Amino acid sequence: MDNVNGAKSSGISRGLVFLMAVTCGFTVANVYLNQTLLVSMGNTFHVTAAQAGIIATLAQVGYAAGNLMLVPLGDIFERRRLILNLLLLVCLCSAAAALAVNFPWLVIANLLLGFFTIIPQIIVPFAAGLSSEKERGKVLGNVAIGLVCGILGARLISGIVDTQYGWRTMYWITCAATIIIMVLIRFYLPKSKGANTVNYGKLLSSLGPLFLQEKVLRKACLSQGLMFGAFSLFWTTLVFLLSDPPYSYGSQVAGMIGLVGIGGAFATPIIGRIIDSKGASFANTLCMSLSLLAFVLFLAGQSFLIAIIIGALLVTMGTQANQVACQAIIFQLSAEMRSRLNGIYMVSTFLGGALGSYLGVLAWTNFHWIGVCVLGIIMIGIAFTSLITSMSPAQEMNAKS
Repeated sequence: MDNVNGAKSSGISRGLVFLMAVTCGFTVANVYLNQTLLVSMGNTFHVTAAQAGIIATLAQVGYAAGNLMLVPLGDIFERRRLILNLLLLVCLCSAAAALAVNFPWLVIANLLLGFFTIIPQIIVPFAAGLSSEKERGKVLGNVAIGLVCGILGARLISGIVDTQYGWRTMYWITCAATIIIMVLIRFYLPKSKGANTVNYGKLLSSLGPLFLQEKVLRKACLSQGLMFGAFSLFWTTLVFLLSDPPYSYGSQVAGMIGLVGIGGAFATPIIGRIIDSKGASFANTLCMSLSLLAFVLFLAGQSFLIAIIIGALLVTMGTQANQVACQAIIFQLSAEMRSRLNGIYMVSTFLGGALGSYLGVLAWTNFHWIGVCVLGIIMIGIAFTSLITSMSPAQEMNAKS
């Protein structure tokens, strides 16, 4: 467990969990707010929908790269200072995006914004280290509420701001919000000390062998990578579906559906309790089933807004709760390497997300909504097959012990 000033080994306070959840929500939003803004940004710089989709793709590629190169630093550096430095860089990148004078500038700003805004993935293993083993699933589930609210709230707020004031204003708002978060972190987040003294080069070189050594980690990466890929292709292409007949809505409506999806955030504490009582393998199966059902609903009810809304709720519940289930598995592997484990895991997750965003735009361009739905079903089906045709994570952990 991390050596944290003022922290007790018996658990973590509700106030600190709330601060961590809020910080995760406000920071992770930077990766997703562009998805609702794609049409407007494309119109500003006179690019096609497929070209505008590169913004969403590269923001997630940047996030994956940040997880690989920056998140492992949580094992060797004091986390509060690391988080504050990253928040400052996030603030600068948001301002750069707001000031973009051409499309390449905007793309690069979003790539760097994704790269530096990996604060949630430093906080999550921090929370796992502070919590007792019996309550770890519940704590991770509560912190994940902030993540889901940030992901979907970003779409809601950015849609409204874009409609009323334009997409540039949204980036100025995120810049200001980041400054407020910096103040809260400075005064309320406790200091920590990494458990390892290895240098940065050795830290990064340990990631590959760690991934190859731990089958449980590889399975978790595949599971959530494909699940999050399906999740991302839905949210990236939703604004295109709603802007065409029979809907013909603007970006604000896509954001409003994101508000419905926030309800899925409250599935994560439930999944956390299921993990603590019935195991993460059972939770994996349940989560994948919800997401698969969502895409079947999208396909069958593409002309009915109520079907899209219900599906959005289900796919959010399934994807975000599955993330908690997989993290609960990998954090059992080593307390001293939780940042590295989480870094590898989130690289796979957001590479899957970037792939989903990219393939989603291609599927929409060539096959429209039917292609998007079929692709989502295939991705979840592959993840499901990998789970049920091999040893479950719970069985693997029992075998190791």
